[in-house]
Amino acid sequence: MHVRAAILLAALLAGACAPAASNPSPVPLPASPSPLSTPPSPSPAAPAPGSASPTSTEPVGLVREVRADVPRADAASTASDARDEVVAGDTALALRLYAAAAAGTDGALFISPYSISTALSMTYAGARADTAAQLAGLLGVTGDAGTWHAGRNALDLALVPDPAVAAEPGLIPLQLESTNALFGQDGFPIEDGFLRTLASDYGAGMQVVDFATATEPTRQAINAWVAARTRDRIKELLGVTDVSAATRLVLVNAIFFKAGWMRPFDPEQTKDAPFHLPDGSTVAVPMMHGVIQADYAHGEGWQAVRLPYLGASMLVIVPDTGTLGAFEAGFTPARLAAIRASLRPAMVTLSLPRWTSSSRLDLTPVLQGLGVSDLFDARADLSGISTLPLVVSAVIHEANVTVDEHGTEAAAATAVGFDTTGGGPDIEATVTVDRPFIYLIQDDRTGETLFLGRLMDPASP
Repeated sequence: MHVRAAILLAALLAGACAPAASNPSPVPLPASPSPLSTPPSPSPAAPAPGSASPTSTEPVGLVREVRADVPRADAASTASDARDEVVAGDTALALRLYAAAAAGTDGALFISPYSISTALSMTYAGARADTAAQLAGLLGVTGDAGTWHAGRNALDLALVPDPAVAAEPGLIPLQLESTNALFGQDGFPIEDGFLRTLASDYGAGMQVVDFATATEPTRQAINAWVAARTRDRIKELLGVTDVSAATRLVLVNAIFFKAGWMRPFDPEQTKDAPFHLPDGSTVAVPMMHGVIQADYAHGEGWQAVRLPYLGASMLVIVPDTGTLGAFEAGFTPARLAAIRASLRPAMVTLSLPRWTSSSRLDLTPVLQGLGVSDLFDARADLSGISTLPLVVSAVIHEANVTVDEHGTEAAAATAVGFDTTGGGPDIEATVTVDRPFIYLIQDDRTGETLFLGRLMDPASP
């Protein structure tokens, strides 16, 4: 198995009063839609610059696209510090989301900070007044909104495999693809400025659909689009109650991640071994074994090892037995930065379980607890998206991951409902991951945290 991760973010917007709007005839949708036939490229070419008004393209599958008449911005035009601001904001948000979500469950946790932040940033593009200020505070926006969106564009365009990183014999090179899209109600008025931002900084056009009179076919069509981009790991992001005739817009970010360990484990060395659970009991799990060169660090009460893919890596942090809760309480961006900075090349005798883990979270109360409150009631000001009233009804995040001897396979989806070595080692270390631990999957060139999770029991998905 190889690393395969696909991340989806969807923001569902519905008119607070679902008013009718003058519009061309709705796009006909069949009663039993099939998946959209040909997935668009991660950054489809935009029309040449011209009029600021949206332009329409030929229908694709069950939809037609409306795209602002501007090209996607070149990452070279964005200062590197704008991208760094986004990475820093995403890191801080990742740990805040982790802490809030972990407090609500005793089990495994797996989220995609990149996916969540991308979806909320697209929403931020249309937020105004206090709603915008609350989202800016959550995301970590320190400058103006335009710089933030340009930084997100630079980050998104940087999340591609480095052509200079060649695959070694028998290894699969990193594949990392990100796609943004909108699904909007036919005829619902969308502000040109919003479409321009989404086209320029997120490479996204709007797929015109009909929530109002073809709710279920539209839901199935969007789910099919998601499944195609997550390689069928997320088959039904939107449940039957997540979309209604009042839904007006769905914002989507999907990321696909595929690679293998740079130093795979030998499956013949995998043996059952005890894993110590939080309650003091043990469970037998398949434990992978290997002696590998990897970056290693340790401190008071913890060990950490960075396991490389080609162009990305997994950082495994193992607190001492019985101390996970205490470690999580102090797991701040500064502590994470200190752990990363203390990593040194080492020859590591490693024991790591195989595992499969999944999470489905309603992020609405989490975001409300983190200070984003106006978005979910009549106080919401999303007038940058439409002059008609919009309110967020739900934010749902789903993710799953599988780790084995060859690599990692993962996918995540978020629905925001409105009704993302150096020289030879001179250290030898032994890391036995036989107790609850925290893990991050990051892009090594940008430092962006793509996934973040904890594992409590490898035998329980």
